[in-house]
Order: sequence, then C-alpha cells, then structure tokens
Amino acid sequence: MPVNFKLLSLLFFLYVPILVFANDHLKIKKILNSYSFNQKNYTLIIENLSNPKKLSFLHNQDKPFNAASLVKILTTFMALNELGPNFQWQSDLYTQGEINGETLNGDVVFKGRGDASFSLVDLEKMLRQLRSQGVKRIQGNLILDNSYFGKLPTEIVFDDNPMRAYNVLPNAISLQSNTINFKFVENNNNLLIEADPKLDALKVINKISLNEKNCHSWKSKIDYSRQDELNESTILFEGEFSKKCKNKEIDLSVMQNGQYFFEAFKKLWLQNGGYFDGSYMYANPDEQNLNLIAIHHSKVLSEMIRDVNKYSLNLMSRNLMLTMISENLFVAADEGMVNSFVNDWFENQGYEHKNLFIDNGAGLSRNINISGNQLKKILKEIYQHPLMPEMVASFPISAIDGTLEKRMLYSPIKAKGHLKTGSLRDVNAMAGFFHNEKKEMILFIFIMNDTKSDLSINLQEKLINEIFYLN
Repeated sequence: MPVNFKLLSLLFFLYVPILVFANDHLKIKKILNSYSFNQKNYTLIIENLSNPKKLSFLHNQDKPFNAASLVKILTTFMALNELGPNFQWQSDLYTQGEINGETLNGDVVFKGRGDASFSLVDLEKMLRQLRSQGVKRIQGNLILDNSYFGKLPTEIVFDDNPMRAYNVLPNAISLQSNTINFKFVENNNNLLIEADPKLDALKVINKISLNEKNCHSWKSKIDYSRQDELNESTILFEGEFSKKCKNKEIDLSVMQNGQYFFEAFKKLWLQNGGYFDGSYMYANPDEQNLNLIAIHHSKVLSEMIRDVNKYSLNLMSRNLMLTMISENLFVAADEGMVNSFVNDWFENQGYEHKNLFIDNGAGLSRNINISGNQLKKILKEIYQHPLMPEMVASFPISAIDGTLEKRMLYSPIKAKGHLKTGSLRDVNAMAGFFHNEKKEMILFIFIMNDTKSDLSINLQEKLINEIFYLN
C-alpha cells in the first residue's frame, strides 16, 4: 500500500504543536504543584496575544477573588474611555465681597473637584494671583467648597493604620494628598524629625530611641499616634530607629482635611506678604455671587494614570472613580454608587459581570470581587484599544520603576514587562503584559487570596521566568 506523504506531513504539523502545547502545560503544572499553596485559593491566566494558537493556561478563571490594587487597572481604563485622555481636574479660587484698596472685605472661597495631585505649589500660585490684584488683608474667612462629591466616609475602618497615606479618604478638596512628609535624620547621635510642610498648628513630639541594630523593616519599629485639639494637632513618635538607616522618610495624614488646608493657606498667605486672622468653614456658595480669581488645572489624565498605576496611589484612584460618576451622571458622587456604576459600565460594554463587586476605585477593600476572566477581558480590551500605549505605559516596568523597581532584578523579563501589582493582608496579585524570548506578547494574571499570599511572590516570578522560554 503506497505511503501518503502529504497526509503524514499534515498529521505531523498538526500533532507536533499539540505535543508542544501539552508539554508547556505540564511545565506550568509542575511549578504550581511544587508549592504547597491551596490551588483553590488562586487564579492563574496566561495567554499568548501575539499568537493565540500558542500557550493558553486557565486556572480558576471564573472564580471571584479580591484583586486589591489590580482594580486600578479597571478604574484608569474606564476613566480614559469615559473622561478622555485630555481630561483635567479643575480647582477654582474666588473672593466673596468687595475689595477696597488692599483689603478684601469678605471671604476667600476655594472650590475643589477631586484633584488629588493639588500641591502647596499650586495653592501658592493661586494665592499670588489674588495678591497681584493688590489684596493684602483678608477681612473674612476661608470657605472650602467640596460639594462636587457627595457624602463621603469620615472614619477609616479598613485597618488599624489610619494615618498611613494609603488610607487617606476621598475628598473633592485635597492638598498634598492630605499628608505631611516626616524625615528621620540622624545627626551626632541625635534623631531629628523634620516635617514638610512645617505648620504652626502641628506639634511633633519625638520619643524615638537610637540604636545600632539593622535597618530591616524600619517602619514597623516606629510607633506614632495623633491627638487633635481645637486648633492644634499633635503627633507623638515612639519606638526605635537604627543609625544604620541613615535618612528615611514617611508620609502620614496627621490633620483633618479642612484644618490642614486652612493652616497651609494661612502660612502661604502670610509668607507672601498678606494678613489673615480668620477661620475656615465648609459651604457651597452660589458661584454667581463670587468673583473668580484663579483657575488651576491638573496634568492631563493620560499622564496622571501613570502615578496611579505605577505607584498605586489610592486617593487619586478613589477620587478618579468618583469623578467619573460625577461627570457622567451629573450628581455629587459618593462611594455607595461605585458598584452599580461599574456593573452598568460592564453591561454597556457587553462584558460579563456576574458576581462583580467593586466598592471603590482603588481596590482598598475586603469586599472586592472580580474573576480572572473579567480582568482578562479588560486587559485584552486594553491591548486592542487605540489608547493602549497610554494604558500600558502606566503600568510598572519590571525591575525598573514603580512597585516593581526592586523586583525581577535578575529575571529574563527585566525591562520587558508592564505589570500592575496588588496586595492587601491575605491578598497578593499581579497582572499585565510582558514579552517572551520570541518577542511575543504574553498576558499574565495571578491573584491569590490566602493567609500565605505574600509568599506567592516567588511563585509568580518563577512562573513568569518559565513562561519567558516556553514555545
């Protein structure tokens, strides 16, 4: 019987890829089985976007997980679509009353609309515009108008570190992300604590002792507590600090939002030659009765999302989600609206959203639910989107910057991956894109919800290293 070489060739070319595909799966399974993690507690998705016929791996892809800061991928992608890449947050400075000579007989009104990047430099520029009109004395108060957002949380219930920067609550008015930078400087066997900005209403008490121990986990060896009085906040530092740490710093939220803005406003006004001895209050005055003095615009959104994703900025991403709701629904948004807004967005895009639950734009929640497949859908949409370069560029680059600056330093994907990280207690996650050895684009998602989730970092990187060389 004659041999059909064409048929044999066809079978060969069909069969070999299947063998390679199966072999790749076995290699991944072998890595997963080499760890003692409960395999019900994580999802893993791998897909070759350059060649869909090649490696594809799915594990627990439909099971909902808490994805922590991977939620920021969703928030920023939604924002680019709903607000546009050129969107800018606007802040306004008004006067209320008449200006007679060098005196404003009335109030200064500041209206914020959620710009979490608004800084002391930005505020000073606006105040100088008021000074340029000849105003030196403000014979009134500072009015803070944060009505752009609706009712927002006033107490931090996420964890027992309410002063940490990641815990700052969303607000339409934010200055320096409502944090103060504290530098710890060892000088001649004395530890100095320098606050920036240095505000008259902030008292710093230093009871930290110096030692010669190693500098590992230095933040965990420092205790701090806050006490608020009528017109003053006190922060007490205790614990120990190693001389080997040299100079370290930490950003803490130590004053109430309005009080902080007021104290900074007062200091900057006086530094610029002005006089002010009023107080502050929250109100929503009619803009028709106000005189517009200055407008500040943030950087455009396509630039801002780099800070959100590379450095996992919670306040900015929470404000961003609320801004989307306010701009789209023409309401004063609050975080009680977030989940329905996100689910409606998924529905309108034609995405499956069963069991999806997102209650803030940062993923700073114990209640987040999103499946690996739902996140994969977003990542694949990003990859095919006209604004893909802006989105992917916002992710940390492996071993180069953001939350990956000190990871994957010796990995074959060093500088070849754009991957967003996420972590909470009992949550560790990574998702994004990287090039393999053949320069094909690989989509990668790993989310673990487990008491040992922090230990999964090694597993994540071992998987990525293996995938880099697979066929």
